Amino acid sequence: MYLNSSPYVKHTRARARQYLMRKFGWTAEEADTQRRAALAARNQTALGLKALGHDLDTDEFVLYMREGEEEYLKPDIALRATLEALPQRKIVMTNTREGPARRALACLGIDDLFSGVYGADFMGDTCKPEDAAFARVLEACGAEAATSAMFEDSLRNVIAAKKLGMTTMFIRCEDEEVGLSEAGGEADVQTFADYKIHSVTELRQAAPELFN
Repeated sequence: MYLNSSPYVKHTRARARQYLMRKFGWTAEEADTQRRAALAARNQTALGLKALGHDLDTDEFVLYMREGEEEYLKPDIALRATLEALPQRKIVMTNTREGPARRALACLGIDDLFSGVYGADFMGDTCKPEDAAFARVLEACGAEAATSAMFEDSLRNVIAAKKLGMTTMFIRCEDEEVGLSEAGGEADVQTFADYKIHSVTELRQAAPELFN
């Protein structure tokens, strides 16, 4: 719900670097390289690090990386107004753990607008963009892909959601790790994204039919 340009994103990456440097004795450059490789491998840093063969306590890592939401995320009146106006049931599907996700929603002042939060604790060894993760969440909330919409700044997740039959909203972001750099770039955006916006607050203008 917050943009990838938020200082909170830089904060979480810096915290991940600090943790990995301390845990494995890596330099800052080595820690960043391994973090990026992990994200590329699984689209979820904790699972990606384990997939690369690094032994770490994923719960401890995620909680350390995500700590400090309240310093960077503040109530967003425009975001809340947009979400309140959407008549559809809303859930959060995230590759981070539910605790940090709920704290982030609370900091943004929108936690009461979602009927469920499904994260890494629920999905276990699966995560977006894996089909099994989407299937697990859709089943849990009693939804069908064909009648669901996915909001994403991860192009890999947009592609996966569209292939499952979901309506897709790609939130463009200028980020070297997320978005266009993840897959086939603009060609994939045009193929797999039904709507292209720069933030959720643009949704009413981009897709007024969703507000009927």
